[in-house]
Amino acid sequence: MKSIIALILTFYTLSLPAQIIETHHFKDVESHVDIDTLLLLDIDDTLLIPAQMLGCDEWFKHRLEVHINNGLPFSKALDATIAQWEAIRHLTEMQIVEPGTELIVNKMQDSGFKVMGLTTQGIGLSHRTIEHLLEHKIILDRSAPFKDPFYMEYEDHGILFRKGVLFTNGRNKGIALFSLLDHYNFKPKKIVFINDKDTHLKEIEIEAEKHGIEFVGLRYAYSDHKKACFDPDLAEIQFHNSSFGGILSDNDALNKKIEELLIIEGQE
Repeated sequence: MKSIIALILTFYTLSLPAQIIETHHFKDVESHVDIDTLLLLDIDDTLLIPAQMLGCDEWFKHRLEVHINNGLPFSKALDATIAQWEAIRHLTEMQIVEPGTELIVNKMQDSGFKVMGLTTQGIGLSHRTIEHLLEHKIILDRSAPFKDPFYMEYEDHGILFRKGVLFTNGRNKGIALFSLLDHYNFKPKKIVFINDKDTHLKEIEIEAEKHGIEFVGLRYAYSDHKKACFDPDLAEIQFHNSSFGGILSDNDALNKKIEELLIIEGQE
């Protein structure tokens, strides 16, 4: 009889519902959380986005392709792109992806919900990213489930939890998260994760299912239109004409592109 009960309990645990839902507005997250939920917030293209095309996710893909087309093997091309991307992140201003997001985050924190950040950014960006969040009145350690910093190594890469944000350094978000949760012996009844990338939602979904935790993934589509408008030519102009003194805005890059086209036309 005991073995039958154990089998039923095991089946129930492994069958906890998991779902991934597409949403266009950050406020939709409120309908999925309760006091027993751990709410995970992606950073890039969910909370914050660069003020210009240079340094955005679409630029990263473009720049990686440029390096590969220039003959670099993938691993070296990736390292070069990450180094350039991180340098830009130290210089660029960041904007809130969707106006009012910071108010919703603060509201959920005030309500006592457990909220923390989860990003693939590397440790070298941890201080600057937390500064960027603070500039927009997002303080993710206010109601994070843990206060103390935590560092571990996984696949020869450092993973850091600091100021309410877990920086996975490009490692699998699901494995990194549950390494943190296991370290603190913390098992929420439910995890809700809002992220613009479906692949990262899947990483959490897989690990949540292994641990018998209900999971809801919100595929945040608010910035999809902005991504679709990415112009590699403008981003290249910004890349080659920016400095420590400032990064060329999209409008300034567009004007420079027009000037260059007029010069070319005049020479023909």
